[in-house]
Amino acid sequence: MRIDLRCDGVEAAPGLQEYVTRRMSFAIGRFRDHIQWARIKLADVNGPRGGADKRCVVQLRLRNLPDVVFAITQLDVRAAVDEAADRVGRVLAQRLRRQRNPRAALAISQAPA
Repeated sequence: MRIDLRCDGVEAAPGLQEYVTRRMSFAIGRFRDHIQWARIKLADVNGPRGGADKRCVVQLRLRNLPDVVFAITQLDVRAAVDEAADRVGRVLAQRLRRQRNPRAALAISQAPA
């Protein structure tokens, strides 16, 4: 599985590539057989204006399932990567659970509140 990192307006600090690769590899490692590649894009949304403006966009190309794409925005690049890594594990587990047992996923979504 290949993990590509792209930085747009975010300074690629020493160790950032290794940090992102390590966090994402750990988060999606157990799903390795279901993933063709992962693309992580880090961007500074507001530029020098400040604020909650570091965005981490995750795109996963899965085998036999639609792509997973989402974005997380935080004050700090590493915080955005951490939150994205946490979320990607939950999203993949949910997608694969639905693929294995579509009836159970349908029953849960249609259960009365």
